[in-house]
Amino acid sequence: MKTVQVYLVMLLLAVTTVKAQKPTATRNGFPITLSLFSESISLPTLKHIQTGGIGIKIGTELYYRNRPGSQLIQTLNIGYYRHPRVQTGLFVNSEFGFRKYFGGLYADAFLGGGALLVRPVSPSYTQDSNTGEYRKAPATQLKFMPTVNAGLGYRFHHRTTVFARYELFGEMPFREILLPHQALHLGTRFLFN
Repeated sequence: MKTVQVYLVMLLLAVTTVKAQKPTATRNGFPITLSLFSESISLPTLKHIQTGGIGIKIGTELYYRNRPGSQLIQTLNIGYYRHPRVQTGLFVNSEFGFRKYFGGLYADAFLGGGALLVRPVSPSYTQDSNTGEYRKAPATQLKFMPTVNAGLGYRFHHRTTVFARYELFGEMPFREILLPHQALHLGTRFLFN
């Protein structure tokens, strides 16, 4: 129970940080990011990226520094994925990152964390630390979700962008450690008026 409380406090702090910051206005509106991604449960390797599930991620960006050649960014995202034989996941996260422009092309990298609500397809079991006996785990489990990702994109003259991004995220705790996931995103960012 204490683990759930720690995760809820961390999520509350992330949301409070986002609410406390006022986004820098862009020239044409508020940025909305939408991406579709393939997800797999594996160590970082592109070999297994197609053997998992699919998902969708929607978010926005807040700019701490918004210069013509670079941006210092915080994101706020919500997403869902379905890994057919393993689990479904619903998440909320926030990431901090840097984006560098080279004309219309750009590269960016982000680091963050959030809350991941997973629902395993098969029943899972937990071991009682006092008795050593196994008992059935709850049908839905709240986990901490650390993330790191890097991407490439292109910004059109009307400020709409397209991008590809490789992401590593974790599911903690998983048997006292981290269960690694990877995702390959294809998406767009547009300005909502």
